[in-house]
Amino acid sequence: MTKEDLKDFLFETLNEHDSLFSDLSLDDETDTIFIKSVNGENFIVTVSPVTADEALIELWAKKNPELMSLALGVLNMRDLGEFTEEEAHIYLSEIVEKADNSCTKYIKDRLGKLGNDK
Repeated sequence: MTKEDLKDFLFETLNEHDSLFSDLSLDDETDTIFIKSVNGENFIVTVSPVTADEALIELWAKKNPELMSLALGVLNMRDLGEFTEEEAHIYLSEIVEKADNSCTKYIKDRLGKLGNDK
């Protein structure tokens, strides 16, 4: 499933439950679905591919929330074509070097398996 397929699927699924939502809009440029519930609450759903598995993301988020934001920013810049694959690997490796020591080895191993350890 591609990012576009997933985004379209989510939007269609949300549209099918129109009794829960008073307004839905899809912004293809930012890969974002804007949602307004019937009780007036607003939500944003952004569809972005990640190269790491869920356990790695959870570990980063708990141990290194600021570095997690930076890493996701690098991945987004790569996906937008602002960074080359090689530049993204270099930046991700630098970010990992700054990570909490208790998870650095695990993250380096995972990045190595993904080819992001350059």
